[in-house]
Amino acid sequence: MAKVFRLLLCVLLLIVSEATGEDRPNIIFAMADDLGWGDVQYNNGKAATPNLNEMAHSPNTILLQRYYSGGPVCSPTRGTVLTGRNHNRYCVWSANAGGNTADFVRPETMPLPLSEITVAEVMRQAGYSTAMFGKWHLGDFKKLEKGNEKWPISHPGMHGFDEWWSTERSAGSCTINCGCFSIATCVNGHYKEPPTCTNYYTYTNNSGDLEEWPDAIPGDDTHFLFTLAEKYIREQAKSQKPFFLYLPFHTVHIRYIATDEMREKYLKQNYTEEQADYFGAITAMDEVIGELRSLLKELRIKDNTLFWFASDNGALHNSPGSVNGLRGYKTLLYEGGVRVPGMIEWPDVISSNKVSWFPVISSDLLPTVRDILGVKPSDDRPIDGISILPFLQGKMDHRNHSIYWGYDIHGNFNGKYNMSTSGDQYKLMATYENGKVLRHYLYDLLNDLGETTDLKDKLPTIANKLLNQIEEWRKSVMESVDKVGCLGTGDISYFNN
Repeated sequence: MAKVFRLLLCVLLLIVSEATGEDRPNIIFAMADDLGWGDVQYNNGKAATPNLNEMAHSPNTILLQRYYSGGPVCSPTRGTVLTGRNHNRYCVWSANAGGNTADFVRPETMPLPLSEITVAEVMRQAGYSTAMFGKWHLGDFKKLEKGNEKWPISHPGMHGFDEWWSTERSAGSCTINCGCFSIATCVNGHYKEPPTCTNYYTYTNNSGDLEEWPDAIPGDDTHFLFTLAEKYIREQAKSQKPFFLYLPFHTVHIRYIATDEMREKYLKQNYTEEQADYFGAITAMDEVIGELRSLLKELRIKDNTLFWFASDNGALHNSPGSVNGLRGYKTLLYEGGVRVPGMIEWPDVISSNKVSWFPVISSDLLPTVRDILGVKPSDDRPIDGISILPFLQGKMDHRNHSIYWGYDIHGNFNGKYNMSTSGDQYKLMATYENGKVLRHYLYDLLNDLGETTDLKDKLPTIANKLLNQIEEWRKSVMESVDKVGCLGTGDISYFNN
């Protein structure tokens, strides 16, 4: 099946616009990790983020104050970024645990299936160079051990990326390379204990043996990622080839660790050690955003580059993170779990700054890219995102297409889990148990940002309409799971189908 999907993709991607390489924009999608809606300065955050502030107020930026992650935790959102589809459709139920475990069939280990068509594949087939540097979190790179050798690997090169250096999942925001820890100067002196040892990997030509980054990586992780991104962008600019760069940072996921220099800035302001590490890591990432924008300007490709910045979910509960008055946090479908910082800068298309409350979600990337390139879908699989190109062009004022979330399903559609849907104004949240709605709530997001007042009894018509929409979407997700074939006990054959 995967081979058939790719054949269809190759054929139908020939139906593209007559735009030349010079006309087609470069696209950068940079994504923070666990960055809350209130963690940035322009949303009353305590961390200094001058570069994000500057980008947010650029005359060529739309600041998305209702930007949503596709899921309330890491892996689900990463799946939606790449596929344009809700993560439950292909069994990426939650944060990918992976690793060597005797319980390798548990739902949390599900990798991104090869049958899914990614934005990187679409762009590569359209003549783009594609690269990813940072956190993958959609499967293991190495064959598992302890009787689990049959479990499939899933790395960026299998999903459309020409160049990549990635970690399998979460890592500290500073000095994360395994080879680093034997070097005293690398540790910067303020670890209570060494962070989890995590390396960057790649496959040479996406085949052969797994290759580890050969050197120690002292200092801030986002600055290391910038060195990889800078080299790649300069090469593409020199060759005048359009590119897609996916840059998923580890900041500010636990363990959030700032360099001594960054940490000291906040300790001098009488913040706690934990706050100093948290805010310092964010400020370091902010520096990289500034360096990226300066690089694009230096190379004279900024005007023709769509730069999309976002976060993968809300701030972690009981951390220094902030949701700035929203309800909930990471792992929940309330706004604090899924409404995150987001903005898009694109000088060739956006000519005046705008602070927008138009709902945008991470799954909008792929359909937007298809619209920009004039590429038609290769099949009729459900796509949950929409093209926001008309919105960026100033031609769309209302989304007119609901956004959906589902979490805690773990493959058991008769179990207890949560679903929600949001439109331009109202949001309905529902808890399912044994296939039926156990309870539900209706909120007016335009007038009740903190989701404090349940309106289902006052507005029953709207509540029932949205509840029916959720039920229809739930059925669609179940159909997708059946088609992908990823819901089998111990059956991993779907991955290569």
